[in-house]
Amino acid sequence: MTFSAFIIDDEPKARTNLIDALAHHEEWTRVQTFSSGKTLLLDVEKSNPDVVFLDIRMPGDDGLTLARKLQTLENPPLIVFVTAFSDYAVTAFELYALDYLLKPFDDHRVAICVKKLKKVLSSHQAIKETLSAQYAWANEKPVDKIVIKSSTSLRIIPIDHVLWVAANGNYVDIHHKEGKHILRGSLKNIYASLPKSEFIQVHRGFAVRKSLIREVKTISEEKFSLSLATGELLPVGKSYRQNLIESITNNE
Repeated sequence: MTFSAFIIDDEPKARTNLIDALAHHEEWTRVQTFSSGKTLLLDVEKSNPDVVFLDIRMPGDDGLTLARKLQTLENPPLIVFVTAFSDYAVTAFELYALDYLLKPFDDHRVAICVKKLKKVLSSHQAIKETLSAQYAWANEKPVDKIVIKSSTSLRIIPIDHVLWVAANGNYVDIHHKEGKHILRGSLKNIYASLPKSEFIQVHRGFAVRKSLIREVKTISEEKFSLSLATGELLPVGKSYRQNLIESITNNE
């Protein structure tokens, strides 16, 4: 198994030092370097590197800003920050960084980092088939689980655990028995993949598990609400109200 990496650092010597350190590990067969992150998103989408090593203090977008942008990608790479400043560590890990290399580092410290990266990347590869379930949403295929990928983990949510889902810009909030997670995609595609015998769309931004519905209330001529057994109060779209009432009445 081989891996690829981007190194983004405005200092030539820093880029060279990291390249030399990675050269001791034969798995890293493709390493590209950049002096800035000006075209990083386009480069990542084109080459799909496994890891991006990011300096923090750079002209233009700094490493933290670039990391936030990388997290908006559908398939973000793992992130390792490489910096001479220790005071960014907390923020770095809040951005799902897998590691934080503090300059000057030695080959031993890089080896520790590589070991962590290899473990995560190997796990991702081993469950590649499971990951493909995440992209089934785009094809509106029935699935029995939702797989949510971050740069450091995979979260598997059985459909049986899903309570309700809500549109959130380019993402969907998945509310389930263990809490809430965010999945990149549209409510339309996700709802199309949910079993219609168990879920119903009640608003352009919400779909819920039918068994949780406890009350449909008229607020005004144009406004309606829905109470769930879990305590949430959700809006009901006017164009969805009749179908909702018929579904409840007919025990569909």
